[in-house]
Amino acid sequence: MTAAMIQTAVLALAPLVTPLPHDSVSLYRGTEGELRVDAPYVEAPTISLDGRIGEEEWAGAALLTGFTQYDPVEGIPATQRTEALVLVSDDALYLAVRAWDDDPAGIRASIAPRDNVVRRDDHIRLTLDTFNDRRRAYVFVVNPLGVQQDGVWTEGGGGGRGGGFGPPVDYNPNFIWSSEGRVEEWGWQVELRIPYKSLRFPAADVQSWGLQVMRRIERFGYEESWAPISQNQTNQLTQSGELANLRGLDPGLFLEMNPVVTGSRLGEADSLGAFSRTDPSGEFGLNATYGLTSNLTLDATYNPDFSQVEADAGQIAVNERFALFFPERRPFFLEGTDIFQMPRQLVYTRSIVDPIGGAKVTGKIGNLAVGYLGAYDEVTASESNDYARVHLVRARQDVGGSSSVGALLTDRTESGDIFNRLAAVDGRFIIGGRYTLTMLGAASRTQREDDPSAEGGLLWGARLERSGREFSYNASIEDADADFVAASGFIRRVGVTEVRGRVAWNWYGQPGATIERFGPSLQVNGVWDHDTFWEGGGWEENEVELGASLSFLGNTSIFANYQRNGFQPPADRYEGFRVVTGIRPEDRLPYLPSGSTFSGLDQFRLNLFVGRWQLVRGRIGGTWQETPIFARGIPVEPATSWSSDSNLSIYPSPSLSIELNYRYSALYRRSSGERYSTATVQRLRAQYQLTKALFVRGIAERSHASVRDVLDASGRGLEFCDDDGCDALTGGTGDGLYLESLLSYEPSPGTVFFLGYSRSYDDEVVPGVRDLRPRADGIFMKISYRFRF
Repeated sequence: MTAAMIQTAVLALAPLVTPLPHDSVSLYRGTEGELRVDAPYVEAPTISLDGRIGEEEWAGAALLTGFTQYDPVEGIPATQRTEALVLVSDDALYLAVRAWDDDPAGIRASIAPRDNVVRRDDHIRLTLDTFNDRRRAYVFVVNPLGVQQDGVWTEGGGGGRGGGFGPPVDYNPNFIWSSEGRVEEWGWQVELRIPYKSLRFPAADVQSWGLQVMRRIERFGYEESWAPISQNQTNQLTQSGELANLRGLDPGLFLEMNPVVTGSRLGEADSLGAFSRTDPSGEFGLNATYGLTSNLTLDATYNPDFSQVEADAGQIAVNERFALFFPERRPFFLEGTDIFQMPRQLVYTRSIVDPIGGAKVTGKIGNLAVGYLGAYDEVTASESNDYARVHLVRARQDVGGSSSVGALLTDRTESGDIFNRLAAVDGRFIIGGRYTLTMLGAASRTQREDDPSAEGGLLWGARLERSGREFSYNASIEDADADFVAASGFIRRVGVTEVRGRVAWNWYGQPGATIERFGPSLQVNGVWDHDTFWEGGGWEENEVELGASLSFLGNTSIFANYQRNGFQPPADRYEGFRVVTGIRPEDRLPYLPSGSTFSGLDQFRLNLFVGRWQLVRGRIGGTWQETPIFARGIPVEPATSWSSDSNLSIYPSPSLSIELNYRYSALYRRSSGERYSTATVQRLRAQYQLTKALFVRGIAERSHASVRDVLDASGRGLEFCDDDGCDALTGGTGDGLYLESLLSYEPSPGTVFFLGYSRSYDDEVVPGVRDLRPRADGIFMKISYRFRF
């Protein structure tokens, strides 16, 4: 169906619906550039959030119309009619939206758990830039049934076309607000109420906020907005409208108390397989939030419950060179911590493993954003068993219309003689609205338990990026010497210099065309040893990638790429590696592969995403590649690899979701063709939503890993030797089964009841026999209530 046919159908249906009540004087059409909205005030509103939009107060609201599409086709009138109403009162902001749809049966609307809307349902997204600084905004998302998702939009953060899919929104923070929605025969409509207590804003008698309303039509993948958006501009918040003449805003006393009670009983098998359980145990914790001012917030926690209600999905770690990254899920570390974002992950709060208490202050004073986070961590690396004291201090100053400069200090001290301290400065500069220059410099100082002398290290980097709908590119350089340590961060690799560059093009089809977008790209990466780079030496790793993406009508995409890689480590990286030629100690020869062994390695990858169907959606991806087998992060043996990562989501009803995930990896030795390793992770997750607040969930995950000994090209075994002796680079096997069930009731963020049970098994397999042996289990409960004063 073409865009013109859709618009005709919508216009034919529109007379059947009572128009949104409004005063014609307060009409703001996005297509006409009418983007400055005078905030309409209503005293003591009697609006009942039922999704009907029938109260008389809506007659005085500002009416936002004239939506346009910005993805996949930019600048055309919206394919479906959308209208929004905005009101403000003494204590809250109100928004109502009517979203017409010419095919109501195609509306994606599920009774989903909170924070699971964006990637599965039609939705409205409201952004409020309360400081009007065009750098940070609150995000409130609601689906056609009123299910919520919220977060913080930070320009320069993750996401966007430069760093992933979608806008740079962190959906981890949770705010208290109200919403309700209804699906009608002509489309759907929603109402929202956002209390000022849930927002931070300047202490000014009269102020203006950035305002944007967006709509996504999931079955097509269409994105439409009230204020027109151009992808040729690097900053979307600068393209927002404005909610002006907000007067006398006062959140009043802002104090929240969140007591938490947890209980558990754990079981574990000993080394002989005997299984036993501990006595039931309980813990009490307390979280508190206090509004120091309307723009500064203090959070404190005692004996916090940092348990996760869902285990991290399994990852394949076979032949993995560097540490795996797991996202933060613990509530205390999610609220208000966007201030600590930097071009590199110098703050990684999961490095605070088991805190007994913590506090943080976040907010903005004028053009200066500030943040402090401190915690005592019971997990340390020192033999003294002293608590680790962690302090993070961050400041970021706005510069000009969209740019900023900032500084960071971190300190992790485990005793008087064991510490890691880091100081960093960064800047993000928007040039001409299209170009972004990002710079970072950091210095660390570390003293270890076994070394009385402190070591210093440096890291620096720069990145230039051009945003564009049809043509974009970026180039970057980063250098970290071997002694740089970020104990409070997550840096995969030091001692190297990396240079990267990428160029991408996009061609767009006409509205309604089968092919909506075609996007080829070229990327070149090079890695040098830190010292070798500055001495003018040769590269250690290189990569050239040709990629292409195809987006089809109906929210279906294909991604394909070809890579040619090379690895050329210097000889000193192989110090300690020995080839075993006999049983005597002297039968160990130094190992050094030829320089061409790991050059000219090919890789092909293909991924398919399908989101057009209501019942089934998913992705499937596969990779074939020539790759080294790595030992201690160093390539030692050439191999070929097949891998796959696929996910299938099934929605039999609006309340039931089933997710199937399958990960597979197998490596084969190039010399003999025999299999070196196999790894699989199979995961089933089923969830039934009884109400918006109440659900039951079950998870089953089975994992398998089998790795053989590392050999040289002639099939001889390898060892690694140091002052403590020699260790054979041997393989091993491991099979496991993990089961988890959960009953969850969460009427609002912070007010929860969880009751769950988990059990893990060692899945030992011998010829003809499978033996599931319990490894650990646990029953757990959590009760908390969020008091707001």
